[in-house]
Amino acid sequence: MKKLLKISVTIVTLLSVAFVSFVLYETKDEINADLNNIDEKMKSFYNEKKMGGFAVSVFNDQEIIYSQGFGYNDLKNKTPYTTKTEQYLASVSKTTIGIALLKAEELGLLNIDDPINQHLPFKVFNPNFPEEEITIKQLATHTSSLDYNEPVVESLYIEENKKQKSLKTFMADYFQNGTYGEVTFTKHQPGSDWNYSNIGASLAAYIIEYKSAMNFADFTLKYIFEPLEIYNTHWFESVADPSNYTKYYESESSIKEVNTSGVSLYPARDMISNLEDLTIYCQAIISRDPKLLSAASFNKMLSAQLTSSISNTSVDNNGIFWMIDRNQYGVTYSLTGMNGGDNCINTMMWFDPKTKLGYIFIGNTGGSASNKGNHIRIFRALASLGDHYLMNHPEKNLLDRIAYKSHNVLSRIGGLF
Repeated sequence: MKKLLKISVTIVTLLSVAFVSFVLYETKDEINADLNNIDEKMKSFYNEKKMGGFAVSVFNDQEIIYSQGFGYNDLKNKTPYTTKTEQYLASVSKTTIGIALLKAEELGLLNIDDPINQHLPFKVFNPNFPEEEITIKQLATHTSSLDYNEPVVESLYIEENKKQKSLKTFMADYFQNGTYGEVTFTKHQPGSDWNYSNIGASLAAYIIEYKSAMNFADFTLKYIFEPLEIYNTHWFESVADPSNYTKYYESESSIKEVNTSGVSLYPARDMISNLEDLTIYCQAIISRDPKLLSAASFNKMLSAQLTSSISNTSVDNNGIFWMIDRNQYGVTYSLTGMNGGDNCINTMMWFDPKTKLGYIFIGNTGGSASNKGNHIRIFRALASLGDHYLMNHPEKNLLDRIAYKSHNVLSRIGGLF
């Protein structure tokens, strides 16, 4: 028995050592970015043959820790991409729909749990479940059962001068008039399955329009952009500063300049901004700025809305048009935010609610197999810089550092499973 116990203890000890060694190896910070080397690391992760230009920031709710642009907003003329360079943000735009919905609720125009047919001039229901009401919250969490309908969405890229501020015409044509053919739904009951939908997102924006008697662009200007004093953020390319507006690029075997335009469903994709404005915007969310929403509205918007019964989720959870996810680009913290992507756009905007550290990447080149590794390393470097900043900040006491280190290690271990 003693011999067997000794062997068992030895095996447990070896397994424990092996496990700890594995965890330490897998969770180590291989980048080790700090304010002294971050520029050098960013330049090493940039490849002119795969990327046009980009800008990044690391920040908390009170200060900007790091902010810098790299590469070019115009490769041909070698015009630098800076923190002031403006471009489309793709699906990061949808986060404004979340804020606008909660603001509309505060104004008494709607309740986030209301059936959408209570707030529309036409009826929308899934023909597979005709008795089931679709709610505003289901639109906001991509569980409405409205299909993505890619052929229609891809047909909605239009010239700038044809883009309308009001969504009324498209919504009537799509849901009422049959202009785009049959409205497509999934075969899942509303509220039971996660299915990302630009049409569903824009329908939520249209509800705000219909109830407020303001087009979505004007509503967001009044209740988001002006209160935050972000004056380089808007929805139409014609308003952008031409001296700071970027060119756009695709990257496959080589990089090439491409033309892009807005879409009819502009709230789902077309917010134009620069790094400086977008950082202020995200800081306001982290700090729960009362100029935007009440504390109760922020809690609702940023809290997990999906239950474990929801199938097919590609993220850990959803707030109200804000996603909650772990392992974004290999960063294992549970982050809140959004990615945006198109053939010639790539954006990442995420923050850690526990540490209040935020990370933004905004670039004028679409993600592809040829530059995916660059984007991953850049985002990991931002997280590494945030880690180093908190662990070595002179104002942080020992307990703060221990608490953060525990958060760091536990998050990294959790990311392995």
